[in-house]
Amino acid sequence: MDGSPPNYSAQTMEPAPIEMNAARQSVVVRAPVAKVYEQWSRFEDLPKFIKPLRRVQRIDDSHFSYTWHPNGKEQQGVFHILLRIPERRIAWRSISDGFMSGVVSFEPCSNTATEITLKIRSIFDPPRLSRRLEEYLGIFKRLVENEGIEL
Repeated sequence: MDGSPPNYSAQTMEPAPIEMNAARQSVVVRAPVAKVYEQWSRFEDLPKFIKPLRRVQRIDDSHFSYTWHPNGKEQQGVFHILLRIPERRIAWRSISDGFMSGVVSFEPCSNTATEITLKIRSIFDPPRLSRRLEEYLGIFKRLVENEGIEL
């Protein structure tokens, strides 16, 4: 014996790894970047194009509560806006049960077109996450190009 304390680290319980899913989708919207960014940054309107969301309500300048129905089951949470670069990027993460983070980027293609890229990391909806992002961006594109008419 060398007098050092016993090493119990091999006996500690490691938490089970959580499967993290990531997806990225892009779409070009026929509208100037200022208009596209402004529409997306109206967070209370997110349920218009992110269909599982039922309600988004401002808590303060960077926190929002939400109600959503993933897979038909109502859940509530809070998300935090981590970064806002006007007409360029918005990043957020959930701070309640379950993990989700994301970033949406706005890249002007011309004076009348903007490419939106949406990236999400989530523990929810592994097999369909990419398809859902594509669906949400398609609805958003129609919403902006049709001047905010509810679809």
